Amino acid sequence: MSQSAQSLIRLAFGVAKGQQHIQQAKRLFGAAAELRRGGPVPDGHLNSDLSPTVCHIGLGRRRDLTLRQDLRLWQGDKQLTLAEVFKGKNVVLVGFPGGPVCVEQHIPGYIAQSEKLGSMGVDKVLCVTVDLPEQVAGLAAKLGLGSGSKVELLADRNGGVVRLLGLEMGSPEAAAGPKCQRYAGVVEDGVLLKLRVESTPADLKVTDAKSMIELWKCIYPNACK
Repeated sequence: MSQSAQSLIRLAFGVAKGQQHIQQAKRLFGAAAELRRGGPVPDGHLNSDLSPTVCHIGLGRRRDLTLRQDLRLWQGDKQLTLAEVFKGKNVVLVGFPGGPVCVEQHIPGYIAQSEKLGSMGVDKVLCVTVDLPEQVAGLAAKLGLGSGSKVELLADRNGGVVRLLGLEMGSPEAAAGPKCQRYAGVVEDGVLLKLRVESTPADLKVTDAKSMIELWKCIYPNACK
């Protein structure tokens, strides 16, 4: 404790009482330090992302996405409710804005790691973007993603899901409307548990497949044993 703080206490309580309060304060500060050292961090909080791009939506991270019964995702010409997409499954949800990084690195990274992800208990990797369903279906075919693939591409045609997550990017007045930021999250039985967002769409630092594998290990430490 600083000399100025001790002087203020003496002025407020007298020298004798001030000494007592100083000793009491020291004990409290010592106890607080012990609490800060604490025990091990709970597994679910290891490597938590506290970056501004995530913290601005932090209060909405742990939510049941399936409660929004009005929202739809498209797989080709088939409309899917969020309950149909997520309920009863362990899912890695990947959002991509579109472009070379997505087509050449981001999605192929998950395709390459699909067997590893499956062995860890991931039922599906769902890659979602704001675009027309036929364009997303064409991209899936280009990447060789057929029926039964663990990695699926879905179209957030009207941008409803990205608005739900608070991750829209660009102007609503733009001809094509807002796109989504580059993100990846873990969804368990419809509940969004963890979410990571890149600082810029060109980055691929925290939402790539290997990073999400590490995050999955933190949430489900027994899945890798």
